[in-house]
Amino acid sequence: MAKRKDSEAFSQMYLAKSLEGEVQAWIDQGYNGVTQTTLELLHYWFNRDQDTPEQFYACQRRAIETVIYCCEILKAKTLQELFEKVAPEALYQHLPLKNEVETIRFPKYAVKMATGSGKTWVLAALLIWQYFNKINEEIGDYSYRFLVVTPGHEVLNRILDSFKGKRDPKTGNRDPQTSDYKRSLFVPDDARWRERFHLEILEPSDVQSNSTPPDGPFVYITNWQQFRLKSIAKDLWAQYTGEDVEEQPRGEIILDFLCEYPDLIVMNDEAHHVHGKESAKGEELVWRQFMDRLYGRLKEQHEEEFGPFIQIDFSATPFYGSREKREYFPHIVYDYPLINAMHEMLVKQLFLEERQSVAGETLEDLDFRAERLEPDGSHRRGAIAGLSAGQKLLLEIGRSKLEQLSSEFRNKTLDKKPVMLVLCEDTKVADLTKEHFDNLTDENASFYDDSKVMVIHSALKDSELKQASRNLDKIDIDDDPLRVVISVLMLREGFDKNNISVIVVLRATEADLLLEQIVGRGLRLMFPAYSYPELQDSKKQAYDEIRLNKAPSNSLDFLFVVEHPRFRAFYESLKQEGYIIGTGDTSKATSTGDIIPIDAIPERLPYFDIAWPIQIYDEGRLPDLSQIDLSVLPKYPSDFNQLKQFLSKLIIQEIHVETGKKTKFWKLDNEYFDYNFFLMQSSKAIATKGKSSVLTSKRAEIARLIDDYVSMRCFKEKIDFGKPENYCVLNYPDVFDHIVNALRQEIIRLIEGYKYEPKGVWAKLSEVPRIMLRESKSVITDKSIYPRLPYQPKGGGFERDFMQNVLNTSSEVISYVKLDRRHKLKIQYRDETGILRTYEIDFIVKKTDKMYLLETKADKDIDNPNVAVKARAATAWCDQASIVSPPNESHQPQPWEYLLLSESLFRKNEGLGFFALVPFCQALRDRVIAQAQNKLFI
Repeated sequence: MAKRKDSEAFSQMYLAKSLEGEVQAWIDQGYNGVTQTTLELLHYWFNRDQDTPEQFYACQRRAIETVIYCCEILKAKTLQELFEKVAPEALYQHLPLKNEVETIRFPKYAVKMATGSGKTWVLAALLIWQYFNKINEEIGDYSYRFLVVTPGHEVLNRILDSFKGKRDPKTGNRDPQTSDYKRSLFVPDDARWRERFHLEILEPSDVQSNSTPPDGPFVYITNWQQFRLKSIAKDLWAQYTGEDVEEQPRGEIILDFLCEYPDLIVMNDEAHHVHGKESAKGEELVWRQFMDRLYGRLKEQHEEEFGPFIQIDFSATPFYGSREKREYFPHIVYDYPLINAMHEMLVKQLFLEERQSVAGETLEDLDFRAERLEPDGSHRRGAIAGLSAGQKLLLEIGRSKLEQLSSEFRNKTLDKKPVMLVLCEDTKVADLTKEHFDNLTDENASFYDDSKVMVIHSALKDSELKQASRNLDKIDIDDDPLRVVISVLMLREGFDKNNISVIVVLRATEADLLLEQIVGRGLRLMFPAYSYPELQDSKKQAYDEIRLNKAPSNSLDFLFVVEHPRFRAFYESLKQEGYIIGTGDTSKATSTGDIIPIDAIPERLPYFDIAWPIQIYDEGRLPDLSQIDLSVLPKYPSDFNQLKQFLSKLIIQEIHVETGKKTKFWKLDNEYFDYNFFLMQSSKAIATKGKSSVLTSKRAEIARLIDDYVSMRCFKEKIDFGKPENYCVLNYPDVFDHIVNALRQEIIRLIEGYKYEPKGVWAKLSEVPRIMLRESKSVITDKSIYPRLPYQPKGGGFERDFMQNVLNTSSEVISYVKLDRRHKLKIQYRDETGILRTYEIDFIVKKTDKMYLLETKADKDIDNPNVAVKARAATAWCDQASIVSPPNESHQPQPWEYLLLSESLFRKNEGLGFFALVPFCQALRDRVIAQAQNKLFI
């Protein structure tokens, strides 16, 4: 075999490619082999309605699933073992890869995800997965002790934002309620989950030589730069003379702290900073030495109790070099590239602003480099003398675009502040650019002073650099005046903000740059779907337009790049690779499309405002299973002793159908089956059905019920199932099914009758004085506090016609509204896993005698089991709301009713008014609930 180059050995992501199909097959089979805790979390995280406000991206989901598959299903104890299970041929074809992999003594995984695609949320989900498996004492490699490592202060603060809440740049204080871990997306709101999630969060300074190690779960968040270890004396003379004596480095203190524990999960954000091969040097060597020492000491100190020790890396660029010279980290298990993130609109869309001239100057005729003096004898190039005319023109194009975005966002009352980033060839050009802006004024005739423009680069004094780093937080503060950030092309990672909308690139040479180097700082969405749902349809339209090489109808979540025309070939090559990059002059195009603000009309409030109770009942409690009366459960029809005698002689034979060959046989009293196994399996069977889980938080109570039922009631006499000759009867399928079905039906009956206590806190439409909508996707109405109401952009003709032809024209309808997500009408319900979720209603309709909640559904969705679950929850909500008196000033009736309207039902009855449609909606609602009645929890 010909010897392969070292670079070729690392030229592919072998694990990620091999795992892709394996993981998909495992998902299709319903996550077979995972713990009960993991199964519940996976169902909770990923089984969500499309209209749920917060959801994981598909790439985040697959990253989470892939790591869990590697840990729980493959269970590889080292990186080498993972390769041998997944991609063994890679090791034997590439000796350098094999040599590198063999040096890693513990499980190590890398997740490659594009900037802006949500690596931090993947980290959070995996931490929660580990935490709850550990406290639930599941069998496997789990820990609730975490080390989260970051490369610098910017990323450190971003991670602390996730754990401890967003930091107020003005006060430095954090708001714990804004922590990612407070989101119901990650941790269910049930007491079994939320009230058991207690994680002590340690910052770098919290670990000192005299610190007391926490007794419970913790996460220690720090920078890898803290990991410098004590140097080892190079020779005997150094030891004798004391040359090796030094103050205890931070790495030694951290090492001592972490070695108090037998297990640890290491999560490394922006891991490309410290990944090093066996031949690593510099910062990579610091990291590798620390990890080797940490692993070795934990294993040595804790021996039998040692483990797990797992490292999970996260990076958008886990590789060295560029293009054909790129070398990937060997432990990448999942790959989500930037091109996919752009296609799926998880990051901003790139647009190359090609305005060729300003005030008569043509850009193509001007130099893109700075002006330089003549070189002296000792230098190849002369010193930089000033900005060139070409650079000034690039800055003018960028500034003009920035001011256009700012003005149009402000006119449409969008509460976001566009910011321009200028990437310079070196620090001298950065300083000259700042001087250039000192003489300019903005669209409001205000100078670009120090409050509006900042510079950050490594040549600043320490005090200036520290202040500049703090000022970067102002980029995403929408009421702060900062509008322009000037830096250098090689600015390190961590500085990536939502509000960067324009990037001006001032290059020094024509050398290749990575796309990530140019746009990486500005890719994060300015208008994410969970915060701006009303803008998503407009964004999708603009994306489709640039994909078809059309002029975009808006610039929402565009990242405008201003470059010299000489570099157009660079972007053309990217388009050939599949990147969607718009090009052209957008100075005459609108930035906001047909998005318009709609304000509630004060004169309409007394007549059309609508109130509803936002707290009606407490649904935080699950049914009390101790209320089940076992004496009413059916007995098994056969005599126990006769059944036992019969089953002791029964042999089950497997026969291969095609050949008739007897393949294997067994008896019911096999070696793995005992009474505890029966209780585990039967309680799981009651709590789950196929891929769905039901009331899994009650499995322990269900197991106790089964124990009492089979021991005291099921066989008409008391049976001791601790004896092997007795418990084998429970392995008989007919007996097993009888027990499971009897208890399941009784649990359903109990849930059906579970009631809630009424309360009464009210909300009103007018508490949301302004909504945003697309003018082309809205209807004019004179029966709402809002003069226009939106309808669904996709398939929304149904909602549009319902509002225009029924609600607007029916005399019995006093007022109505298509609810916005900012309205507080949210109904809690328990899904098929028994976990609390939130249901958001489509319409409220007010008549003189009754209030209606109304849900419109496409025909394809009407038989979805979740529609019935929500219908039951909404019906219960209305029953309870009807016993609460509305506020006197609301002038509305007390009774509430929930209605379902499908598109086919509406189309068949076009021409009917609302009053005439109500009986048809009632019948549809009742049918959906009745059809699901016997299978909601089966």
